[in-house]
Amino acid sequence: MIAEGLHVAREALHAGCEIEGAVYDVRLSASEEGAGLLAVLADSSVPCYEVAASVMDGLQDARSPQPILLLVRTRPFSGRPWRSKRDPLILVCDGIQDPGNLGAIVRTADAAGAAGLILTGCGVDAYHPRSVRGSMGSIFRLPLARMDSAAATRRLRDEALTLIGTRVAGGEDYRDVPMDGPCALFFGNEGAGLDDAFLGTLDRTVTIPLEDGVESLSIGAAVAAVLFEARRQRR
Repeated sequence: MIAEGLHVAREALHAGCEIEGAVYDVRLSASEEGAGLLAVLADSSVPCYEVAASVMDGLQDARSPQPILLLVRTRPFSGRPWRSKRDPLILVCDGIQDPGNLGAIVRTADAAGAAGLILTGCGVDAYHPRSVRGSMGSIFRLPLARMDSAAATRRLRDEALTLIGTRVAGGEDYRDVPMDGPCALFFGNEGAGLDDAFLGTLDRTVTIPLEDGVESLSIGAAVAAVLFEARRQRR
Protein backbone atom coordinates (compact mmCIF):
# COMPACT_ATOMS: atom_id res chain seq x y z
CA MET A 1 0.00 0.00 0.00
CA ILE A 2 0.97 3.64 -0.40
CA ALA A 3 1.50 5.72 2.75
CA GLU A 4 1.50 9.44 1.96
CA GLY A 5 2.76 12.30 4.09
CA LEU A 6 4.91 12.80 7.16
CA HIS A 7 2.40 11.69 9.78
CA VAL A 8 1.35 8.48 8.04
CA ALA A 9 4.96 7.66 7.17
CA ARG A 10 5.99 8.04 10.82
CA GLU A 11 3.10 5.81 11.89
CA ALA A 12 4.22 3.10 9.47
CA LEU A 13 7.72 3.24 10.93
CA HIS A 14 6.50 3.16 14.53
CA ALA A 15 4.30 0.17 13.75
CA GLY A 16 7.29 -1.78 12.47
CA CYS A 17 5.89 -2.18 8.96
CA GLU A 18 8.05 -3.59 6.19
CA ILE A 19 8.86 -0.61 3.96
CA GLU A 20 10.01 -1.43 0.45
CA GLY A 21 10.93 2.10 -0.57
CA ALA A 22 10.43 5.84 -0.12
CA VAL A 23 9.91 8.51 -2.78
CA TYR A 24 10.35 12.16 -1.81
CA ASP A 25 11.09 15.60 -3.20
CA VAL A 26 13.15 18.57 -2.04
CA ARG A 27 10.21 20.00 -0.06
CA LEU A 28 10.68 17.23 2.52
CA SER A 29 13.96 18.74 3.76
CA ALA A 30 12.39 22.17 4.20
CA SER A 31 11.29 21.21 7.70
CA GLU A 32 13.32 19.77 10.54
CA GLU A 33 10.70 17.04 10.93
CA GLY A 34 10.98 16.04 7.29
CA ALA A 35 14.76 15.97 7.33
CA GLY A 36 14.67 13.87 10.48
CA LEU A 37 12.29 11.37 8.88
CA LEU A 38 14.53 11.04 5.84
CA ALA A 39 17.51 10.36 8.10
CA VAL A 40 15.59 7.66 9.97
CA LEU A 41 14.64 6.00 6.69
CA ALA A 42 18.23 6.08 5.50
CA ASP A 43 19.46 4.60 8.80
CA SER A 44 16.87 1.83 8.41
CA SER A 45 18.32 0.92 4.98
CA VAL A 46 15.05 1.80 3.23
CA PRO A 47 15.74 2.61 -0.44
CA CYS A 48 15.01 6.33 -0.90
CA TYR A 49 14.48 8.02 -4.27
CA GLU A 50 14.42 11.78 -4.77
CA VAL A 51 12.23 13.05 -7.62
CA ALA A 52 11.10 16.44 -8.91
CA ALA A 53 8.18 18.06 -7.08
CA SER A 54 6.07 17.83 -10.24
CA VAL A 55 6.67 14.08 -10.42
CA MET A 56 5.82 13.72 -6.73
CA ASP A 57 2.52 15.55 -7.22
CA GLY A 58 1.66 13.32 -10.16
CA LEU A 59 2.09 10.18 -8.06
CA GLN A 60 -0.78 11.15 -5.73
CA ASP A 61 -4.50 11.77 -6.03
CA ALA A 62 -4.71 13.97 -2.91
CA ARG A 63 -5.81 17.59 -3.20
CA SER A 64 -2.72 18.60 -1.25
CA PRO A 65 0.10 16.31 -2.43
CA GLN A 66 2.68 15.39 0.20
CA PRO A 67 6.49 15.56 -0.14
CA ILE A 68 6.98 11.89 0.74
CA LEU A 69 5.31 8.56 0.18
CA LEU A 70 6.26 5.08 1.28
CA LEU A 71 5.59 1.74 -0.35
CA VAL A 72 4.51 -0.46 2.57
CA ARG A 73 4.04 -4.21 2.36
CA THR A 74 0.68 -5.37 3.67
CA ARG A 75 0.71 -8.08 6.30
CA PRO A 76 -0.84 -11.52 5.74
CA PHE A 77 -3.27 -12.71 8.38
CA SER A 78 -3.00 -16.03 10.17
CA GLY A 79 -4.76 -17.39 13.20
CA ARG A 80 -7.20 -15.05 14.92
CA PRO A 81 -7.55 -11.89 12.79
CA TRP A 82 -7.61 -9.55 15.79
CA ARG A 83 -5.58 -8.30 18.69
CA SER A 84 -5.52 -10.60 21.68
CA LYS A 85 -7.94 -9.27 24.27
CA ARG A 86 -9.83 -10.88 27.12
CA ASP A 87 -13.24 -9.68 25.86
CA PRO A 88 -12.63 -8.74 22.23
CA LEU A 89 -14.76 -6.12 20.52
CA ILE A 90 -14.77 -6.88 16.79
CA LEU A 91 -16.12 -4.62 14.07
CA VAL A 92 -17.60 -6.19 10.94
CA CYS A 93 -18.38 -3.96 7.94
CA ASP A 94 -20.25 -5.31 4.94
CA GLY A 95 -19.75 -3.81 1.50
CA ILE A 96 -18.30 -0.39 2.42
CA GLN A 97 -18.02 1.51 -0.87
CA ASP A 98 -16.16 4.74 -0.12
CA PRO A 99 -12.44 4.54 0.74
CA GLY A 100 -12.61 7.73 2.79
CA ASN A 101 -15.39 6.23 4.90
CA LEU A 102 -13.38 3.07 5.43
CA GLY A 103 -10.31 5.01 6.51
CA ALA A 104 -12.37 6.94 9.05
CA ILE A 105 -13.92 3.70 10.33
CA VAL A 106 -10.48 2.14 10.82
CA ARG A 107 -9.35 5.22 12.75
CA THR A 108 -12.47 5.19 14.92
CA ALA A 109 -12.21 1.46 15.63
CA ASP A 110 -8.58 1.85 16.70
CA ALA A 111 -9.46 4.82 18.92
CA ALA A 112 -12.33 2.94 20.57
CA GLY A 113 -10.15 -0.06 21.40
CA ALA A 114 -11.59 -2.53 18.91
CA ALA A 115 -9.59 -5.73 18.62
CA GLY A 116 -9.97 -5.98 14.85
CA LEU A 117 -11.99 -5.20 11.74
CA ILE A 118 -13.44 -7.78 9.37
CA LEU A 119 -14.57 -6.67 5.92
CA THR A 120 -17.26 -8.69 4.15
CA GLY A 121 -19.08 -8.30 0.85
CA CYS A 122 -17.96 -6.54 -2.31
CA GLY A 123 -16.49 -3.33 -0.97
CA VAL A 124 -13.57 -0.99 -1.45
CA ASP A 125 -9.95 -2.13 -1.20
CA ALA A 126 -8.88 -1.65 2.42
CA TYR A 127 -5.51 -0.38 1.21
CA HIS A 128 -6.81 2.24 -1.22
CA PRO A 129 -4.66 5.39 -0.80
CA ARG A 130 -7.63 7.37 0.51
CA SER A 131 -8.36 4.64 3.07
CA VAL A 132 -4.77 4.75 4.27
CA ARG A 133 -4.81 8.56 4.47
CA GLY A 134 -8.16 8.62 6.25
CA SER A 135 -6.98 6.12 8.85
CA MET A 136 -4.19 8.51 9.95
CA GLY A 137 -1.94 5.51 10.59
CA SER A 138 -4.46 3.31 12.41
CA ILE A 139 -4.45 0.94 9.44
CA PHE A 140 -0.91 -0.11 10.48
CA ARG A 141 -2.09 -1.07 13.98
CA LEU A 142 -5.63 -2.42 13.66
CA PRO A 143 -5.76 -6.02 12.39
CA LEU A 144 -7.85 -6.32 9.22
CA ALA A 145 -9.28 -9.40 7.56
CA ARG A 146 -11.54 -9.98 4.58
CA MET A 147 -14.02 -12.88 4.65
CA ASP A 148 -17.38 -13.72 3.15
CA SER A 149 -20.26 -12.99 5.51
CA ALA A 150 -21.07 -16.64 6.27
CA ALA A 151 -17.45 -17.38 7.19
CA ALA A 152 -17.25 -14.28 9.38
CA THR A 153 -20.40 -15.06 11.37
CA ARG A 154 -19.39 -18.71 11.74
CA ARG A 155 -15.90 -17.80 12.90
CA LEU A 156 -17.12 -15.24 15.42
CA ARG A 157 -19.81 -17.54 16.77
CA ASP A 158 -17.23 -20.29 17.20
CA GLU A 159 -15.24 -17.83 19.31
CA ALA A 160 -18.32 -17.36 21.55
CA LEU A 161 -18.88 -13.72 20.62
CA THR A 162 -22.34 -12.14 20.75
CA LEU A 163 -23.23 -10.97 17.25
CA ILE A 164 -24.98 -7.60 17.17
CA GLY A 165 -26.27 -6.04 13.96
CA THR A 166 -27.21 -2.41 13.35
CA ARG A 167 -30.31 -1.24 11.51
CA VAL A 168 -31.89 2.14 10.84
CA ALA A 169 -35.15 1.26 12.61
CA GLY A 170 -36.75 -1.60 14.48
CA GLY A 171 -33.85 -2.69 16.65
CA GLU A 172 -33.29 -2.31 20.37
CA ASP A 173 -31.94 1.01 21.62
CA TYR A 174 -28.17 0.56 21.26
CA ARG A 175 -27.63 1.97 24.77
CA ASP A 176 -29.74 -0.78 26.32
CA VAL A 177 -27.86 -3.74 24.85
CA PRO A 178 -24.90 -5.16 26.83
CA MET A 179 -21.67 -4.78 24.87
CA ASP A 180 -19.19 -5.16 27.73
CA GLY A 181 -18.46 -8.82 26.97
CA PRO A 182 -16.95 -10.41 23.86
CA CYS A 183 -19.04 -9.19 20.94
CA ALA A 184 -18.99 -8.32 17.26
CA LEU A 185 -20.76 -5.26 15.87
CA PHE A 186 -22.05 -5.54 12.30
CA PHE A 187 -22.62 -2.55 10.01
CA GLY A 188 -23.89 -2.46 6.43
CA ASN A 189 -22.81 -0.25 3.56
CA GLU A 190 -23.54 3.43 3.05
CA GLY A 191 -26.73 3.02 1.04
CA ALA A 192 -28.53 -0.19 1.94
CA GLY A 193 -27.21 -1.15 5.36
CA LEU A 194 -27.40 -4.80 6.42
CA ASP A 195 -30.07 -6.79 4.61
CA ASP A 196 -32.73 -8.72 6.53
CA ALA A 197 -31.19 -12.10 5.62
CA PHE A 198 -27.88 -11.07 7.16
CA LEU A 199 -29.57 -9.61 10.24
CA GLY A 200 -31.47 -12.86 10.69
CA THR A 201 -28.21 -14.74 11.31
CA LEU A 202 -27.21 -12.49 14.25
CA ASP A 203 -28.11 -12.60 17.95
CA ARG A 204 -29.50 -9.08 18.38
CA THR A 205 -30.13 -5.92 16.38
CA VAL A 206 -29.76 -2.34 17.58
CA THR A 207 -30.89 1.07 16.38
CA ILE A 208 -29.61 4.57 17.17
CA PRO A 209 -32.63 6.75 18.08
CA LEU A 210 -32.80 9.91 15.95
CA GLU A 211 -34.87 13.07 16.01
CA ASP A 212 -38.03 13.09 13.90
CA GLY A 213 -37.38 13.90 10.27
CA VAL A 214 -33.83 12.53 10.24
CA GLU A 215 -33.72 9.34 8.21
CA SER A 216 -30.29 8.00 9.12
CA LEU A 217 -26.71 8.76 10.13
CA SER A 218 -23.63 8.50 7.97
CA ILE A 219 -21.84 5.17 8.32
CA GLY A 220 -18.91 6.87 10.06
CA ALA A 221 -21.15 8.55 12.64
CA ALA A 222 -23.10 5.34 13.30
CA VAL A 223 -19.92 3.32 13.82
CA ALA A 224 -18.53 5.96 16.18
CA ALA A 225 -21.72 6.15 18.26
CA VAL A 226 -22.03 2.40 18.78
CA LEU A 227 -18.32 1.70 19.27
CA PHE A 228 -17.94 4.40 21.89
CA GLU A 229 -21.06 3.20 23.69
CA ALA A 230 -19.38 -0.21 23.85
CA ARG A 231 -16.23 1.47 25.15
CA ARG A 232 -18.25 3.37 27.77
CA GLN A 233 -19.80 0.14 29.02
CA ARG A 234 -16.43 -1.56 29.17
CA ARG A 235 -14.91 1.27 31.22
